[in-house]
Amino acid sequence: MSEETFDVIIVGAGALGVATAYYMQQNNPDKKILLVERTLAAGQANTAMSAAAVRNMFSSSTNQILTDTSIKCFEYIQNELGHDLLFEKTGYLWLLSKEQFEHESVQLWMKRMEKSGIHYKVYNKDELKKLIPSLNVNFAGDEEAELMNLQEVCYGLYGGDCGVLDPTRLVEYYFEEFKKITHVKPRFGVNVQKLLLEAEPKLDLPGEPYVWQQKKIKGVVTNKGTFRADVTVLATGAWANELLDPVGINSMTKAKKRQLFVLHAEDNPKMVELLDTKGFNEINCIPFTILPSAGVYFRPQLQERGYWIGCGDKFGRAYEYIQTDEMMVPESAYYENSMYPVLSKYFPAFEGARPVNSWAGGYCYSPDSIPFVYMECGVLVVNGASGSGIMKADALARIADALYRGEPEAELFGGKKVSSKMLSIKDRNVEIESVVI
Repeated sequence: MSEETFDVIIVGAGALGVATAYYMQQNNPDKKILLVERTLAAGQANTAMSAAAVRNMFSSSTNQILTDTSIKCFEYIQNELGHDLLFEKTGYLWLLSKEQFEHESVQLWMKRMEKSGIHYKVYNKDELKKLIPSLNVNFAGDEEAELMNLQEVCYGLYGGDCGVLDPTRLVEYYFEEFKKITHVKPRFGVNVQKLLLEAEPKLDLPGEPYVWQQKKIKGVVTNKGTFRADVTVLATGAWANELLDPVGINSMTKAKKRQLFVLHAEDNPKMVELLDTKGFNEINCIPFTILPSAGVYFRPQLQERGYWIGCGDKFGRAYEYIQTDEMMVPESAYYENSMYPVLSKYFPAFEGARPVNSWAGGYCYSPDSIPFVYMECGVLVVNGASGSGIMKADALARIADALYRGEPEAELFGGKKVSSKMLSIKDRNVEIESVVI
């Protein structure tokens, strides 16, 4: 097979990969940077399978910085540069029980947001019922709700700077900007089979590298040949372990399957009325809404006049060693038996609603729900975004580029500076994130 040499190889053309490629090429104009992707176009794997929502409402200051600066950058791209990302400030609405709202973790969350200047508003039960008349806030005497462990809604925690966007358009922006400045044409349909681990220096001994030799990742072996590079960037999300495990690098992350189901509202007046809820935002629609129980959430999809329904189930959902897309198949029974009963209890407008489309993808979770950006043995890993990679993409890409250039700090959008090693394994300096959907 053929063999080619580059300065940098970036594996993965999702939101994290293309943004990293753009900033690395922009700040290293003389470097030959090759972007490779196993699918046939940028942003068509797990990035396209996400809920495509963005929020700065996190409990950790780290995630607040990563998301708030990225969201402001997305606004700049759309409003100032004229690249329509379909970014709509629908807002995020957490529906909470009295016990949930008064819990110390939620109170700490609000205090940290206040300290960081993250804007939010608290609604009580009466205010919520006035804004959303169809919301069921009282399960008194409902034996079925009691059996399902559903908690009554007493409060709403709302963030107006949050919203939804089109992930394909976001990827398209970074990818097109990267193509304008790159010296190397990106390659698609390239399946990276393994990382190229070699002794340094090579002694050309049979079976090397041995344990007593220095070792380094020198590129990748693919179905299209061997590509060599001084640094290999891994932005493969849920597939990271497939490449890192065989060379003995612990990614510190695990993947879970996540599913989304599409409901159209056009033939259901009650669903239309809910979709067009007024009072939360300037575009007069229901916010991205998280229910108090079972991890069920929904987001408005205004272009299709409908909703995307998802669930962040935790205990009971296995971590998976995701090797192929074939494993990422949505389960209709999961919607019917797990999500729908909860959804229709809180919002009776959804009674009888059945999906018209669905998809599934892999979310890559870290132990503290904060991303990783670290360099080890020639591999620069950008991973572990815990289901919020899109909303952190710009900041993570800037940090990855700064780490590659050996800069002690990365400058995020708006001028905020952070340590380029803050998301590493050895020099990690973050708070544990408690607000994970």
